[in-house]
Amino acid sequence: MDNTVRNTEAYQALLQVDQNERTFKSRQGYTIAYAMSLFIPPLGVFYFFKYVFFANGTSEDIKAGCISLVLTIVSLLVLIWIIGILFKQTTTSLPKQSGDTIMELITPENQNKLKDLYR
Repeated sequence: MDNTVRNTEAYQALLQVDQNERTFKSRQGYTIAYAMSLFIPPLGVFYFFKYVFFANGTSEDIKAGCISLVLTIVSLLVLIWIIGILFKQTTTSLPKQSGDTIMELITPENQNKLKDLYR
């Protein structure tokens, strides 16, 4: 009887260790999913489908999938905003050229002056 109690306790301890290890691995997987969702936004959609539709269906998996999707959307919005700012800065730093300046350069008199300068 004493031997079966010890075996049962050992088995329960091994089950607890296995459960803790699985929980740790799943949390590690969630962390990777969150990082990928932030830094490579399209992958967040992959993790959303993976955890919501193809995982075990636990509440933690569904929560991780939804968090990945939200992080992906936020990351994409921030990326679009930053690209918009960069394009705005590059276009405002260019000098404004009017059509008059271009027309002035292509007149025959000015073309002859430019040819003389190049000679």
